[in-house]
Amino acid sequence: MWKGIDVSDNQGVIDWGKAAAAGVQFAILRSVRRSGQADHRFGANLEGCRRHKIPAAVYRYTYAVTEAQAEEEAGQVTALLRSHGLAGTMVWWDVEDRERLQPLGSTKLTELIRIAQAQIEAAGYCFGIYTGLYVYKEGWFDFGAFACPLWIARYPGTAPKTWADSPSERYRPSVGRAIWGWQWTDNGRLPGIDGPVDFDICYQDPAEAVQKQLADIGICGVVHKVRILE
Repeated sequence: MWKGIDVSDNQGVIDWGKAAAAGVQFAILRSVRRSGQADHRFGANLEGCRRHKIPAAVYRYTYAVTEAQAEEEAGQVTALLRSHGLAGTMVWWDVEDRERLQPLGSTKLTELIRIAQAQIEAAGYCFGIYTGLYVYKEGWFDFGAFACPLWIARYPGTAPKTWADSPSERYRPSVGRAIWGWQWTDNGRLPGIDGPVDFDICYQDPAEAVQKQLADIGICGVVHKVRILE
């Protein structure tokens, strides 16, 4: 089991040296904002992960309700990754906007996620889905249509958590198959970050998992760049 965090400019300036010393084993960085522009701290957070050899992935909160919007959002992410010289990076598609996405219905939302996946993988990146357990239970989209990794949020409680804490496995999200990771609190406290931060558990080596997925989708020659994002 690996322990990590996901962050955005909401966390402000992060002292990645302190985070690494505390034991952070991976990080997932917000790539772009709703506007399509880069997260205000993306470059600094990426550099912090590189400097302290923390394997990093990115996420993109999707608002897309049309095919064109899904393509545009995916293109914004891949353009950002290319601009930073990143290859073979994991892109987590964040599917949780109740107001915009739930009304689409399962068939339509499933298709929009497929469009984003196809574009991201065609650009040489890995694709996974992040969402809340409630989305699975409410059937927003067809989970069975995707063989990609799943990163699921479920919070056993609301009290602040320290880095030394771990959730009880009896609360691990169940979505009918194995999950890549579990976001288990949005109220974590970590050295190097002022205020709350999301804590995550990954059930396989984050860097090795990306290498396997790249091989599965037939992308070779870039896996050596994944671990420290050179």
